[in-house]
Amino acid sequence: MLSYQQALNKITSLAKKKIISIPISKSFGYIAAEDIYSKKDNPSYNNSLLDGYAVKSKDVKKNKVLSIIGSLAAGQHKKITYTNNSCIQIATGCPILHPYDAMIPYEQTIKVGSTITCKTNVRAFENVRKKGSDYKKNSLIFKKGTLINPQHLLAAKTMGAATIKVYEKPKIVLFCSGDEITENPHNTKKVINGMQDYIKSFQHIYNFDYEYLGIVRDNQNDLKKIYKKLQNTSGTTIIISTGGVSAGHKDFIPSMLQKHKYKIIFHKMLMQPGRPTLFATKNTNYYFGLPGNPISGIVGFHFLIIPLLQSILGRKNIQYKKGMLTKSYNKNKKLTLFLRATNTGNKITILPGQQSYKISTLVKANCWVMLDQKKRLVNKGEKVKYFTYEN
Repeated sequence: MLSYQQALNKITSLAKKKIISIPISKSFGYIAAEDIYSKKDNPSYNNSLLDGYAVKSKDVKKNKVLSIIGSLAAGQHKKITYTNNSCIQIATGCPILHPYDAMIPYEQTIKVGSTITCKTNVRAFENVRKKGSDYKKNSLIFKKGTLINPQHLLAAKTMGAATIKVYEKPKIVLFCSGDEITENPHNTKKVINGMQDYIKSFQHIYNFDYEYLGIVRDNQNDLKKIYKKLQNTSGTTIIISTGGVSAGHKDFIPSMLQKHKYKIIFHKMLMQPGRPTLFATKNTNYYFGLPGNPISGIVGFHFLIIPLLQSILGRKNIQYKKGMLTKSYNKNKKLTLFLRATNTGNKITILPGQQSYKISTLVKANCWVMLDQKKRLVNKGEKVKYFTYEN
């Protein structure tokens, strides 16, 4: 049976990245597959910071009178020929054309007819947004591997980018199998299924499209209908089923996968919770059969599926931190354990109630601890790997 690390290596080694080119205006939420550079200077030309007058700084002295020889509105680029001791009335954003090299705001002048009297001196480029002072042409806006947020989209479009190469978003398709589960929150005789909402809640954090196919009953006819739907999936698709992969008499999923030409890479692994997990592939489909208990499914999602997703998107996988264990813990030396714990000041306390059906411990915890030591006793004070909920 594969260890957790061996299973994870097999999964991520099969990750296939697909790069597509899309309009920059539709790139929000994608991962950049290339560095993006400015196509132009920003600002593209020297322009006025305020409303007032464009001046040649050497002409300006306190109490000196300058003649107004023209005016410019925002967006105009008409040429006005310079004369000694002159100025041009301008609005915010208007170009400052050579040899004018500064601007003086209305508040620092006294206007009389077609002249102004300056109340103060000005320096060269005072109150001027200089060409290229934000971005110079061909300067880096953001790097390959960046998750494109609104600020990246705005900067790239403003700097002249029309299209961008990105990693294609995978799609996650989920169905949950079992006669014992229900979507009805008022049904006290069955297990109310919450996995569909749990996985969906990570859609925008981990950057995937999502479809939920509902609950499938423990019979071959219902499963056949689901697998018929799955034949129509296109692009990179991660299919997740919960339940139906253990050794029970109604666990039809492994045989159904084989009938539909999926290649089963492994079935069962040395991970707890989640030992019965199944992983299979077919073309651009990746299939995860997760156990039905909620914590087992959640562990499989975070520590098997998310690493695959990150690999497909060209992103770094889980970054563990290390903290000090506050109490010794006994474990099966062959298994990698994922345990709910609290982290306080980098001191890690493993919570009681680690059974895979216990949701209360999930709520009380703020981190996952991974115990992969090849020994039975992990001692108090020992450094252990942990992964915060926020990550």
